[in-house]
Amino acid sequence: MAITRASPACGNCRTRRIKCNLLRPRCSQCARAGLDCTGYRSQSDLLFRDQTKMTIRKLHAPSTRVTTPNKYAACWSPVAMKPTFNVEELAQKVFSDNFAILGDGCKHWMDSNTGRQSTATISLTSVGLAALAVVHKDPDMMDLARRKYNFAIKILNKAIIGHQVSGIEQSIAGSFILSIFEMITCDNHSSSHTWQNHVHGAAAFLGYLCSTNGLPASPVKEIIEICYTTTLACLISGKTVPFFLLELPGRFGVSSNTPQDDEDPLLSAMRLFAIMGTLVNIRGLENQGLFPASQLAILAIQNDQALQRWATSLPASWTYHKIPERGQYIYQDVWYARIWNYYRLARILANRIISDNFDIMSSAMSPGGDFKSQYDQSYAIVSFLLQEIYFSLPFMFNAEQMPPTSLPLSAALFFTITLLQSLLEITDRAALIQDWSSPVCEVLGERFTFTKGIVMQNLR
Repeated sequence: MAITRASPACGNCRTRRIKCNLLRPRCSQCARAGLDCTGYRSQSDLLFRDQTKMTIRKLHAPSTRVTTPNKYAACWSPVAMKPTFNVEELAQKVFSDNFAILGDGCKHWMDSNTGRQSTATISLTSVGLAALAVVHKDPDMMDLARRKYNFAIKILNKAIIGHQVSGIEQSIAGSFILSIFEMITCDNHSSSHTWQNHVHGAAAFLGYLCSTNGLPASPVKEIIEICYTTTLACLISGKTVPFFLLELPGRFGVSSNTPQDDEDPLLSAMRLFAIMGTLVNIRGLENQGLFPASQLAILAIQNDQALQRWATSLPASWTYHKIPERGQYIYQDVWYARIWNYYRLARILANRIISDNFDIMSSAMSPGGDFKSQYDQSYAIVSFLLQEIYFSLPFMFNAEQMPPTSLPLSAALFFTITLLQSLLEITDRAALIQDWSSPVCEVLGERFTFTKGIVMQNLR
């Protein structure tokens, strides 16, 4: 925050160093000189001016301290002290402790000591700086974060324009990580969806990687997380899921219709993604109005049945425990909790498609019978699964707030915002905003107040 007093005058008057009377739409000085008035600075501009150079100068300038008095010394002497920390290394540690959504790979990208930083390293540094700035309400730190963010964007653009195969995996990760930056720094609803641009970019990079270098030997969490987050972004923005993402499970040798009790959990997650992506595309067809309601309802019912088969085919390691009296579910780890919530979201989407199209068909059908039964069942499933999602959130936030160095900005925050934004598109908005946080607030209490505020900021 700026300490010295700033002038609210228009840009022309500040440049000419003359008094401005602040008239609108053009001040008298600009009118007399025949100039286009550049407008006036807002209150936030006056408070939060660019002081990056001053911050960097203070950070790297040697500080001095006074020695303790010595009875054998005639006077005190100043002793030069060098800074004991590097702000970028601190930011990277913050990211590692709180935002490691892409798994352990992030730790290998923290190559700040090398001569040339990667896109992933620059991106995660910007996120760590932004997290510190938000928590400590430090506008100077936020300005540093934004500069690092802009630098990461430039590096990504070079990778795209230059078709650089070298380091393309880190470009994918960097693009995905920048979506986290957009999430935690947004200050209004219109900018809260900007994270989708980065996620779509990460998906495009992934498609390029698969077409040129082929797939890795087995699915990894980084790829799976990008697939799911891209699907949520498509649901929110009304786009279709890219075909190359939908075909990834088949290329990994898994099928959404073939239960595999002893398969790797990552392969199970890929099977679920294939169904979820298909449902998002069915929702897109529904919005276009080009297919009959009966056909869309049948497709949704078939995919809902496939989701139920997926859940019943899972091994015992996927089991979670319910604590009804506390309104909380306990999972093996946070990753399993996320995948279960993707499953619930997919089933909510399927049953919403069913009920919406049954509404359209109702005028041509007689009341009662199978129609009424299916409609009531879909309505009840949506309500039940929403509660299950809410009951899973306390575990996710509590698990990530356990370390003493943890911030109330984490992977759980990013996941929750993207999930709730998706649910806003297919459920009752007012009810969701009112109900989602009750279980978390009951379990975490005051610890959750700050994080809840950030989530609500993204749901307005």
